[in-house]
Amino acid sequence: MQTKRILSAFAFTLLTIFLLLVVASRSGEAAKAEEYHNVDADIGQGMPEPTPHGVMPGGKEENDPKDAEKPDIDITSWEYILAGPSNNIGKYTPYVVAIEDTAQYFDERAITPLVNFLNAARDAGFTPYIQTAYRSYSSQEYLLNGRASQIAWPEYPTAEDYAEAEKYVAPPGESDHQTGLGVDITDRYYGSLDANQMNQEFLVWLREHCAEYGFILRYPAAKESITGRNEPYHFRYVGVEAATYIMEHNLCLEQFKALYQ
Repeated sequence: MQTKRILSAFAFTLLTIFLLLVVASRSGEAAKAEEYHNVDADIGQGMPEPTPHGVMPGGKEENDPKDAEKPDIDITSWEYILAGPSNNIGKYTPYVVAIEDTAQYFDERAITPLVNFLNAARDAGFTPYIQTAYRSYSSQEYLLNGRASQIAWPEYPTAEDYAEAEKYVAPPGESDHQTGLGVDITDRYYGSLDANQMNQEFLVWLREHCAEYGFILRYPAAKESITGRNEPYHFRYVGVEAATYIMEHNLCLEQFKALYQ
């Protein structure tokens, strides 16, 4: 009898301990769940529920962050033609007219903004000089052939020679000058296209004010990995609205056009 009482008491003790452990475990889980819920609430306060990558709440595709503010333009318009390694424009030929009294030419549709840009530079105390503007497909072809021939001399140029020449001269159809909207601007007294030998103050002024006249710096140093070039003297007409956006957001023309794809 005494043995039965001892066993019953021992069993009751074990059961009591087990029940206490179960209650404690459930209380701990509940506390953790509450804590997790509170953390989620803090992180996600004011934010929509998570959605799959690339999809906005409501099922709409996610767009570039700049979509809400990018210019409402027709990206297929003539101002935005892109010539480069990723887009050969073939024998595209714009209608060009002389730039002031020079032997350089520019797209007739953008000649007035260019002249206004040059006059503003003069008013600021500079002496702008147009080093290069429009260059035709055949002229670009001639330049490339000439550079390849120089590399190969006294032999005829090979494919390897042309590949080397293209590091310095764009192939025909890939030069921004062929669009009729690209222009190399130097100071009359610093005529070299070597940026290290140019009037740096003038280059800064051009970069800071170009968008006011519809121009962008076509080949910024920071975008050389995209454009393949670094030319602080090469400006390109795209219109005031697009130019302002591009310059304010530190884009190159390739990045700007990609926003509309």
